[in-house]
Amino acid sequence: MYLQTPYKISYDTKQYPFRQIVSDMLELAEEFSLEDLHTLEHYDLLVREKDQSTIWHRRYYEKYKEQFLPTYLELVKELKERFGYKEIIYQAIPTFRVQLAEGNLGVGEWHKDKTYNHGISEVNFWMPFVHTNEQNTIWMESKEDKGDYRPYKVNYGEILIFSGANLYHGNKNNDSGQTRVSADFRLVDSVKFVPNEVGSINMKAKFDVGGYFEKI
Repeated sequence: MYLQTPYKISYDTKQYPFRQIVSDMLELAEEFSLEDLHTLEHYDLLVREKDQSTIWHRRYYEKYKEQFLPTYLELVKELKERFGYKEIIYQAIPTFRVQLAEGNLGVGEWHKDKTYNHGISEVNFWMPFVHTNEQNTIWMESKEDKGDYRPYKVNYGEILIFSGANLYHGNKNNDSGQTRVSADFRLVDSVKFVPNEVGSINMKAKFDVGGYFEKI
């Protein structure tokens, strides 16, 4: 599947209660919301080398397998059926993102994923656990190299689907007063999947089944 332009789908937040799951993983007290993470910890402006280094990232990756994985796998199975795949290659661990308010970034640079050796047949699924706004959401061009960047506002319960390998995307400094928390992952039709011995820059896993990806 090669996507010409980004688009959104919805999922059932009662069946897949990711917001509560992530809040529990981040050890938030009941009176705190994901949108208020910036009031608990401060970080200087994040660059690419440091945009996975907050306390929130550490807690997510430490608890991912036990608390996030079961629900994530159920969602992957539903997406497999929804899009009519006979077999699907999926990202084993969704990438966690936090774009703190007070002017910070969730991803340290604008990019196309193929710059980092991702395959052009990968399809990106971007899933925020908050309602986003223009300043804390993902910005992207509509077609490759068109340069018509705009914000794609996505609410909790929605997933933005796009070709991250081929479209430039990133974020602007978040001055909205609300932190954005999200995860993103990739699916690939198994007949179009091309393994790559080069590993991911964050997870240090080879782009192959049994490494960065798994199969279902």
